[in-house]
Amino acid sequence: VEAWVRDAAAHGEGGRARAGASLARLVARAYPARQTAGLPLLMELPHLYHDLYMAYRDRRCKVCATVPHRPALCLACGALLCFASECCRSVNVPGAVVQGEVCECFAHAATCGAGTAAFLLLKTSMVLLLRETHWCIWGSPYLDAYGEEDPELKRGRPLRLNKERYAQLQVLHSTHGLDHYSRVASSWHVGAHRY
Repeated sequence: VEAWVRDAAAHGEGGRARAGASLARLVARAYPARQTAGLPLLMELPHLYHDLYMAYRDRRCKVCATVPHRPALCLACGALLCFASECCRSVNVPGAVVQGEVCECFAHAATCGAGTAAFLLLKTSMVLLLRETHWCIWGSPYLDAYGEEDPELKRGRPLRLNKERYAQLQVLHSTHGLDHYSRVASSWHVGAHRY
């Protein structure tokens, strides 16, 4: 990369400003910005919860190569993980606040989101938020026709994505506002490494 930058600066059309502008154009062509540049986005979710569940129900965890008993979907990158499971424990994860043995979601949060992550727990439709050593259940972005959550999926009613609620989660996650939102800040629990 250094050689490429030196070469680009040397082939500028004279003057440091022109070389810098030429370099900026080369970088922009080599690494185009996404149209949604700015805040990091959470993944797009299907309108019906049933479609999401069916898409992930037979997928295997990349760490243990089994279908998770309690699957968790990372909403930042779409990875399927084992939630609070003994099978996928990691030791001394780089960047993790807690050293020693930690579960897969905590380890993934350290590598994917610098210690902050949002996971959709597929067997409950609820969102687990992790922030360093703290965790909380945020609620569900999927609601029934009456605007209610079905936290254990026992009612059997179709659940639809509530776009306003998911947008609120998007803003909380992308602005790192989890510590400042009263609903989340008042329900933090210590011990995120167990998840």
